[in-house]
Amino acid sequence: MNKTTLMFGSIGTLMETSDVQRRAYNQALAEAGLKWVWTRDIYAELLNQSGGQDRLRMLASATGTVLSPQQIESIHTRKTDIACQELASTHTPLRPGVAELLALAKQRGMKLAFVTTTNQANIDAIFQSAGDALHKSDFDYIGSNTQVSKGKPWPEAYLKALERLGSTAVQTLAIEDTAVSVMSAKRAGLQVVATPGDISGGQDFWQADLVCKSLLDTQGATDAGVLAMLGHD
Repeated sequence: MNKTTLMFGSIGTLMETSDVQRRAYNQALAEAGLKWVWTRDIYAELLNQSGGQDRLRMLASATGTVLSPQQIESIHTRKTDIACQELASTHTPLRPGVAELLALAKQRGMKLAFVTTTNQANIDAIFQSAGDALHKSDFDYIGSNTQVSKGKPWPEAYLKALERLGSTAVQTLAIEDTAVSVMSAKRAGLQVVATPGDISGGQDFWQADLVCKSLLDTQGATDAGVLAMLGHD
């Protein structure tokens, strides 16, 4: 069956921002008086847990650090402010193949969704950083953390997007960049292409239907495996 709906999941499917987030966490943690320093390797492990506040709770529990809900929320809010300021003040290119795949989907008349569960500030910063390369109007549906009660790997974000677009799982292809987010889409019954980011590349993407580092092939065209999963026009 030809796909009629294309869903980009996490922010990292559109642009590489993980290291911006990592550095913002480190600054926010230092300002809060915590001596945690998240290296790229540590952050890669933490990306197995979706949701920034959940990562902070998990690490606090693992290290025996007492953090109140208010402290966790404050650190996460400060991290978001720092990351958004950097993103909004700089131009970040789209990941290779994103623009081409969006153009192809529009040409085929497909419904487009951005199924993120981050907060609105991060979403706004992403589009501002992308400049003319990406607009909110490119998508028929954009999710956020306010639209779900449970983040990824729970399937709620994808089920909500399917409902809002009037699409079925079998009609839909998802693009994700972390293993936990792939699990979310698979639990919703979708086929999934995993495009690991710079930091998430070492994760186990066994649940993905296709794993490719880039949406483009070596000739600069949309990857043949992705095209096959979309079906023939």
